[in-house]
Amino acid sequence: MTALGDVLRSAACWPAALVGSLLASVLAWRLGALSADGAAAAVAVGTVVAGAGGWGWAALLLGFVAAASAASALPPRPQAPRRNARQVLANGLVAAAAAWLHGLEAVSAGPAFAAALSAAWADTWATEFGVRYGGRPRRLWDRKPLEPGASGGITAAGTAAGVVAAVCCGGLAGALGIAPAGWTAAAGVAGMLLDSAVGGAVQAHYRCTACGRETELTRCGCGARTRRVRGLRWVDNDATNLLATAASGALGLWWSLPGRLP
Repeated sequence: MTALGDVLRSAACWPAALVGSLLASVLAWRLGALSADGAAAAVAVGTVVAGAGGWGWAALLLGFVAAASAASALPPRPQAPRRNARQVLANGLVAAAAAWLHGLEAVSAGPAFAAALSAAWADTWATEFGVRYGGRPRRLWDRKPLEPGASGGITAAGTAAGVVAAVCCGGLAGALGIAPAGWTAAAGVAGMLLDSAVGGAVQAHYRCTACGRETELTRCGCGARTRRVRGLRWVDNDATNLLATAASGALGLWWSLPGRLP
């Protein structure tokens, strides 16, 4: 009976997870935080996290989403672009995969889930605060000045905000019993720094043919086309974010191996 009861409870949580994720994603779409395809991707990620991981895991995911949306609404640039499906998956796919592994009871994936979210949270806050309040960014390894908002650049304000974000994620993960707070924060900071290193070293960078501004986009904000000046064409910001969250998730997975967790 106990086993049957566990199966029934597990089956019943998935519809609730779907409904909860759908409501949250529709609200984010209505508020302008997500595009239509971004909302669809968020439903998929949220359903897997809540259904396989549980409501505590969903709460940590929701904490990240709320914090990222709040940072995007900060002055003096309160109107942030809607996040599309690629951006949602770049930040949430590794976390969803960790939740799925947890649901299968294949491995203790709580630290991997928390570490991946910590990296995404840290990188998001580092970007949002750095662009607004950090001034001229510099490349991570040689301190070369870069254009504001350019991938691979770091600022003191952005880095500090990223560290605070990782600590917040770690504290929440620890309070929810998902993963150790200190390890989660450390993995998030490592993922943020890796994101900056990859963004500066191999991510595609473009220069506007009209205004000369360097950007990570194939079309400049002024509307003119850009040409690639360095980096790999297939490595964009979403690929960099996915790599950083995957690396942090792998650190969390290593930490959860037998004998690692206290």
